Amino acid sequence: MQMPFIKNKYILLHFIILLWGFTPVLGKLISLQALDLVFWRLVFAGLSLYFYLRYKGASLKVDVKSLMHLLGWGVVVGLHWFCFYHAIKVSNVSMAMAGFGTITLFASIVQPIFLKKKFFWGDILYGVIIIAALIVILQFETLYYKGIIFGMLAALTAALFGVYNGKLITKHEAGKITFYEFLGALITITAILAWQGNLGQVAFPQGSDLIYLLILSLACTTLAFTLSVEILKQIDPLTVIITNNLELVYGVIFSLLLFGQSELMSKGFYAGAMVLLVAVFTYPLFKKRFYRD
Repeated sequence: MQMPFIKNKYILLHFIILLWGFTPVLGKLISLQALDLVFWRLVFAGLSLYFYLRYKGASLKVDVKSLMHLLGWGVVVGLHWFCFYHAIKVSNVSMAMAGFGTITLFASIVQPIFLKKKFFWGDILYGVIIIAALIVILQFETLYYKGIIFGMLAALTAALFGVYNGKLITKHEAGKITFYEFLGALITITAILAWQGNLGQVAFPQGSDLIYLLILSLACTTLAFTLSVEILKQIDPLTVIITNNLELVYGVIFSLLLFGQSELMSKGFYAGAMVLLVAVFTYPLFKKRFYRD
């Protein structure tokens, strides 16, 4: 999937993250519970991507081993989206995004393992700072602790597939990776719903829910996810994930503008969030200065 009107890879990356910045807001606007929301998101996104790839004449053929591999990573994608939207449903956008801000910490640990790169001692230092910031937030916002926990689980799963997709893109096309990961994610969410006995109760979304889901599925999922995999050909996964922390900023700003009072948090929350953001955005400069691969 190409974006011919965006030539610069870093501008394209920020365009992707801007789209992702709307996902927590759309998640709150949609009245469905997390599992139902993710189920329909995957159905719409998977179908739109399938027809797009067929229109472009792209092949979806893979050998059995690669198919199982891609579907397996789709399980991680499905769990990520469930954790992300469940975090929003049990708390609010601000708390969910604060927990999700740990993605840099997890990615810095995962990348040396998956991509065979040297471990950096500074990752531990920044990990301690990030955890300290979350502790500050939790001390002032104990009512929403579940949002932090599920936000962190969303960050962990996002770091796992986000980094590993950097390896997969050397072997498969972005559209193919995205399609089979979506399929694996859909199978996972369907299995969870069936295990809970709720699969037959998943109703087709109506009214504004349908409109918001289509925006979420087509623009913020099919387009953004495929482009995020494609861009790994040009930018290393950790840089993409570090920049992705702007999603936290966009998500909180959009939620404050749209939802107002319900998203206002204590001064302690914003103090902790500020420490978290400073750590996230100084990390690449610190690593460039002290890390030698």
